[in-house]
Amino acid sequence: MNRRYFLGGMACFAAAWACRAAYAHNGASLGPDGVLHESFGLIPLSWLLDFAGLTLLVLAWIRRK
Repeated sequence: MNRRYFLGGMACFAAAWACRAAYAHNGASLGPDGVLHESFGLIPLSWLLDFAGLTLLVLAWIRRK
């Protein structure tokens, strides 16, 4: 496997798990005015990082020596 693509893919997967952990840790809170405060941006960011990591791992597999 091409080491650069493999390490990039693993870094993307680690960042995706960090986004999921941050989302689970922050939780949701209801403000005094009744507005829900939640980090919804972390969900699609983790999906994007998973897709990028999978793409890099496929590239590493295709370009293996």
